[in-house]
Amino acid sequence: MSARFVLALLASALVSVPVHAQKKKPELTDFPFWTTPKVPHARAFVPGLVAALHLTPQQTEKLAAARAATIDSPELRALKTKGDPNATPDELAKAAKARAEATEKLFKEVDAILTRDQKALIEKMNDTYAKVQTAVAEDFAFKLQAAKGNADDTASLRKEQGEVIVSTFAKKLEGLLSNEQMAAVKKAAEEEAKRAAASDKPKPKK
Repeated sequence: MSARFVLALLASALVSVPVHAQKKKPELTDFPFWTTPKVPHARAFVPGLVAALHLTPQQTEKLAAARAATIDSPELRALKTKGDPNATPDELAKAAKARAEATEKLFKEVDAILTRDQKALIEKMNDTYAKVQTAVAEDFAFKLQAAKGNADDTASLRKEQGEVIVSTFAKKLEGLLSNEQMAAVKKAAEEEAKRAAASDKPKPKK
């Protein structure tokens, strides 16, 4: 994998933003297919990763519809959150239960929509990412220990650690994906970066 591609993934990872609010067509760039040791439903480890699954238009539509009917439903969005100072403990408990049930329902549908090969590839990526996380964490453990008590140094090291995880995982992808899949990921990452850059541009004054 070229260094230019890895840098492109890093850059877009740092500036990418969710795009599921766009209505022109279903967007799944931020769909939580993945799993980490601490996050059961994680978003893509690097930009463009969903493209490696080669989802069909029918799968994309079904997945977007399933999300809209569950975790993104108006009913669920209307529930109280922890940030609401007027929310009662009972309301928060009911909201948490409803969100958990919606998430469980969504991923039952996801399991039925994805093919066996797609699910196997996701598992390989999850395993690879977990190993990268562990290895990088071990490399940074001494530095973080030395920076303990210094908030600025710790934050800087955490940021660097995250960047190393992304770049290392991006390199590992070459051993997991075909040339066609790698090309799809690269193209999708570039498109995500363009959309993110466009959304950051100030709107012209009327």
